[in-house]
Amino acid sequence: MKRGSLNKNSNLIIGQIYSSLLSCQQKLSYNLSQEMKAFGITRQQYEVLTILNDNSTKTMNLNKVKSYLRENVPDISRIVQRLVEKRLINRTRQADDKRNSAISINQEGVRLIEQIEPIIKKKMDDFFGVLTSEELGELSRIITKVNQNKD
Repeated sequence: MKRGSLNKNSNLIIGQIYSSLLSCQQKLSYNLSQEMKAFGITRQQYEVLTILNDNSTKTMNLNKVKSYLRENVPDISRIVQRLVEKRLINRTRQADDKRNSAISINQEGVRLIEQIEPIIKKKMDDFFGVLTSEELGELSRIITKVNQNKD
């Protein structure tokens, strides 16, 4: 079958893949969220912390952090506010734009990331441990190819 032409059987398979991918994402997201609860943060708060940690050499504004997130988060300011309240990040008003805040991870946030990372790694190893190295490579290649496809 040439690329781009789908028959009835292909549409059925795509529907099954769609369901399987959603189920996989939901299970993984749920399991990670459960792990985060033990540390008093949400999965989205953890993602913001990792973004700030990965960019720790500079402060970032809310829009920049939001651009790094893997999912649409309509209320990034609320997530950031909660992280400030938990004393995991710092927020300062920018001198040139009083409406915009500069945010950065602090030492408490870095310590929390260091505690959580091994747990996340173990969870991911458990989750994808059913696959061989070759299967992991193929899955990565296929998902990357689909993600690069135009909408």
